[in-house]
Parts: sequence; C-alpha cells; structure tokens
Amino acid sequence: LLDLPVIRAAFKDKLEALARTATGSSSRVDAIIVLAEPPSIDANEVTDKGSINQRMVLSRRAALVEELYAAERSPRAIYAT
Repeated sequence: LLDLPVIRAAFKDKLEALARTATGSSSRVDAIIVLAEPPSIDANEVTDKGSINQRMVLSRRAALVEELYAAERSPRAIYAT
C-alpha cells in the first residue's frame, strides 16, 4: 500500500515543500523511506514517555540508514529534487 504511486507522490510533495522552507542543512531532509513497521516499544525504539530512542532506531535499522546514504539511489527511497 505504501508503494502505490499516489502515496509516494504525496510524500514527495511534502518532502519538497519541507525542502523549500529549510533554512539550513540541519533542517533539510533530502530522502526518506516510508516504513510499514512503526518504531517498536518492545525493541526499545520508543521510550516509556513516548520519545524516539534515536540510538536504538539507528542501531536496529542500520541497513535502512545505509541505504538512504548510499551513492546509488534506492528504489525504496523518496528523494527531494
């Protein structure tokens, strides 16, 4: 479902709108991969207070992070133009 062209186009539109308003590299998002699996409390990706545990997400989803930053563009990722 998340791979439908209309869904990907909607995310691309939002990504490009965000890119137009970014004031610097720290607030710019160049690429995303939309996941069907949300962050997991059981995998300690979400804290008891509901915050994202960035270290655990990056550790558990390292392959996805590498895919986003790879020299060759991923067909799963959506890129700002």
